[in-house]
Amino acid sequence: MKKIVAMSLLAGSFAFAQSGLMGGADGLNQKTAQTLGEGGFAAGFGGQVSYDAWSLTRGGQFSKGGKNAAFYDNAGSLTANINFAAGVTDFIDVGLALPLYYDHANSPKNGEGDMWKASRGDLEFWAKAKLPLDEMTDGIFNAAIAAQFYFPTGDKSVGVRPRHAWFLSAKGGETHPYGLRNMAFGGELILTLDLQKVGAPLRFNGNVGFVGTVTKGSNTLVYGGGINVLPTDWMDFFVEANGEFRVEKGEYDREPGYDPFTLTPGFRFHLPANIDIALGLDVGIRALSNFTWKYKDEMKDADKYQLYYTDKNGKKVQYGYASTPHYAGTASLVWRFGNVRGADEDNDGVANNIDQCAGTPAGAVVDANGCPVDGDNDGVFDGLDQCAETPAGAVVDAAGCPVDSDNDGVADGIDQCAETPAGVVVDAAGCPVDSDKDGVADHLDKCPNTVSGATIDANGCPIDSDKDGVADYLDQCPNTQSGIAVDGKGCPVDSDNDGVADYLDKCPSTPAGLPVNADGCSPDSDKDGIVDALDKCPNTPAGVSVDEVGCPVDSDKDGVADHLDKCPNTLVGVAVDKNGCPNKNQDLDKLKKGIQFKTGSAKLTASSNKTLNNIAKLLKKLPAVNLEVQGHTDDTGSEEKNKTMSEQRAQAVVKYLVKKGIDSERLRAVGYGSDKPIADNKTKKGRKLNRRVELVPFEK
Repeated sequence: MKKIVAMSLLAGSFAFAQSGLMGGADGLNQKTAQTLGEGGFAAGFGGQVSYDAWSLTRGGQFSKGGKNAAFYDNAGSLTANINFAAGVTDFIDVGLALPLYYDHANSPKNGEGDMWKASRGDLEFWAKAKLPLDEMTDGIFNAAIAAQFYFPTGDKSVGVRPRHAWFLSAKGGETHPYGLRNMAFGGELILTLDLQKVGAPLRFNGNVGFVGTVTKGSNTLVYGGGINVLPTDWMDFFVEANGEFRVEKGEYDREPGYDPFTLTPGFRFHLPANIDIALGLDVGIRALSNFTWKYKDEMKDADKYQLYYTDKNGKKVQYGYASTPHYAGTASLVWRFGNVRGADEDNDGVANNIDQCAGTPAGAVVDANGCPVDGDNDGVFDGLDQCAETPAGAVVDAAGCPVDSDNDGVADGIDQCAETPAGVVVDAAGCPVDSDKDGVADHLDKCPNTVSGATIDANGCPIDSDKDGVADYLDQCPNTQSGIAVDGKGCPVDSDNDGVADYLDKCPSTPAGLPVNADGCSPDSDKDGIVDALDKCPNTPAGVSVDEVGCPVDSDKDGVADHLDKCPNTLVGVAVDKNGCPNKNQDLDKLKKGIQFKTGSAKLTASSNKTLNNIAKLLKKLPAVNLEVQGHTDDTGSEEKNKTMSEQRAQAVVKYLVKKGIDSERLRAVGYGSDKPIADNKTKKGRKLNRRVELVPFEK
């Protein structure tokens, strides 16, 4: 069966648009935010070879000049470029790249379909600017922006494999494998994370950008990234991923399986004279899914992408577009020369062109001039010094660590007590510490915090003659009896400061200033709980409740104490008799009994009017009094109806009083239903008592 050419975008073509060309030194297809440096130059040659019949001949036939033909079953493809870059400043690079292509795509039938030829592609000019992040991140993180300009220098009459996704005609017109009919331009962001700066042998690069075409082609997203493992100075191992994806919806479907995505593992070798050689294997994403394909699927996919162009003889060449080759070998050669930013023969992190100490020992920390740093001035360079903060004057060994013969942590050169016993804590001079300066070193002192001037025993502890826990030099009562609690001065504790020590005090909580007897208690003659010194009513009868000053309680403030008051709920301001009772027209307990309702109703009886009028007069006389009218019922019937009836009756009373000139804000009605009985609801008498109205003063 004749085969259709399933041509592809080759992610390996990224190689000659990346390494060297962009001034980078990582992998094959990675872009790096680093620059060459002012006066630095780089020249390179990169390429890829694929002898992958699947990518060129899988599927059937192609058409040229109206005649169908088939390719050979085996067909090779080459992609290469030459590139040059220069550092304009320390942070700006520019460069050129010219791609070279070759597709060995000819037919065994009468020479038809002979379309193989080596030719050029579109010339690329690019510029890259690194952002000023070096000082802020100590070189760990860098970012750059880049711009590319593609000039239509590619051969328009040969080839059967488009090298970039943006070559595809968005409207289904002619698509040329080696270039565009018009210019294209691109821009991208490049990021680099260099963990070598913190001691890890890893570097990460990533880029994302956009290529826009003036006419004919397809606008395309480009992206990529790589991980570089740097085990030695002369070789790196890397794994990269790169892709292109058309963002413009056009004649041809947009599918990740068609636009290129390639994984590339490989090695990069750093040779003398600043020459790098990188080798890798491009693996197309279709290699991961091809094992599950069927032949009919391949034919179907090939039919979806029928591309064409007109060759130099005016004949129409028709071919297919699929994915990248399964596998391709990729390589690049880059030579950096001139004032190359980053060239560093002694690997101290300072470029040769500014390194003032070119023979720095490996591992030594250097300053900005490339000279070894010796922070503690012990003669051993930082980075090699295993004890980088050696005190001045200390004797050190070859590793830069102080010699300490008695192992007390103080180097011999500054140790004033060179034979300290093992394990003893010493001071800065190497002598055993005596924290409290009592003449007994801490390792022997059982009381290492003795106050200066205290008399101590052989163990360094202050003497306490009466064993009360207070040393003699602080004890103002040095002969305290054994077992008695003492204060900080060594004297028996007197918690209430009444002059009687707690161990003798039978009233240890006497308020300050009260006179006490020998037992430490203050007298209370009338036994009302208020001592005589505070009692303003010292002769209160036994059993009478008193207030905080010892006087009988008068709850309603009417001048008659509760134990004598026969009307304990009199309103404030109402005159009372000797029994504490007001006249009947001012006694709420009596007035409330005159409030009556018609049976089963919230309507007031006529007999209630006189009572309510008296209540209104009382409220007008006492403008500071506010009343809560509470309606109560027995538990006969449903609680819901009882609640409603009790509230309606309370509201009826409030409404009447408002009508009589009482401000509504001084009144409130509450219905409690049967919630608050005052008698037994099981008896007729009890239920009658529970059906009532209460008048309760309240404060706003």
